[in-house]
Amino acid sequence: METKVEDTLNLSYDDFEPFCKWTREEGHDKLEVHVQDFKMEHMSVQIQEPGVVTITGERPLDDTRWSRFRKQIRIPKDSKTNEIQANLYGDILHVVVPRKNPARKGSTKTSPITACMPSNNLFRLIKSAISRLEMNTMLALAVAGVLAVAVAFVGYAYKYCHCGDAES
Repeated sequence: METKVEDTLNLSYDDFEPFCKWTREEGHDKLEVHVQDFKMEHMSVQIQEPGVVTITGERPLDDTRWSRFRKQIRIPKDSKTNEIQANLYGDILHVVVPRKNPARKGSTKTSPITACMPSNNLFRLIKSAISRLEMNTMLALAVAGVLAVAVAFVGYAYKYCHCGDAES
């Protein structure tokens, strides 16, 4: 029977990049992060550096597999960082970022919305996929080589050995 330490060493992670949508509303900005099957206790919303909100999540899929993500989002300079709130409704995490200078009523002027930065997990995932593709290509070439030799051997045996031919 494996111990807790051995179980921890055998963990594997399925990293993913959650879809996010940034909207600007009166008095605040809102970020919607799509995190299917996550619960609030699986996630963390923090400001680790000025002007960047970091959202992380990790949940078990089975005994040794976990699903996780890490998303970093630049927030506007006029944000009230000490009043940021996050709530989970269904499979969507709503992060509300209040602004210090809310837009005046009747104002149609909008400022550009800061886009979500790609997280390092996306780059790691792409690198991992490329590595697996390269390994699969090498395996396919090896199998093709073995098959070519087998076909050549069967062709030679059929042509020159006349295996199974009965003389009349």
